[in-house]
Amino acid sequence: MFYTVELVLKSYMPRQLEPGMWFITKLNPGTRKEYTEIWALDKTPSQPLEEFIAIYGAPVEPYLIYDEQVIAEPHEIGWWDSGPDYEDLRDIELKDINFILEEYDGYVDIQIDEWDFAHEEELNPIIYAEKVTLCIPGTYDEDDDDEWEDEGDDDDEYDEGKDPFFDHMDDDSWK
Repeated sequence: MFYTVELVLKSYMPRQLEPGMWFITKLNPGTRKEYTEIWALDKTPSQPLEEFIAIYGAPVEPYLIYDEQVIAEPHEIGWWDSGPDYEDLRDIELKDINFILEEYDGYVDIQIDEWDFAHEEELNPIIYAEKVTLCIPGTYDEDDDDEWEDEGDDDDEYDEGKDPFFDHMDDDSWK
């Protein structure tokens, strides 16, 4: 089961800059085409830490939040599910994060434990290989599953009484 949560970027002050750290850039500020882009350091900058942060801002880390509760921390953000047409999960990439921020205002679906949610009303993500699984909101909506199951012709449904395999068996023949 997937549930929609919010991807939030929190800034922090590092002791030193390292490759892979994420930063935010606002593109086209003050226009209708304004948007935020996340980028990562590809190498350690030659500038001192304070100077770099004065220009580019502090680095950020992603968190998944629901109802003011942290559902997943940066080290758990993880797997990307491209949808039911794809078998494999892949590591989430910056392009996925930017897509979520731009197209879905930071909302993303996370795979959760269905039993916990139904019985204890807790939102516990399923962790596979120390990472949570994310996808585009609505990819696995239950309404879509119900429509799929409801489609089809009623005449095509399996009827045990009409199957020739069962015609020659009485009720006790399976014992």
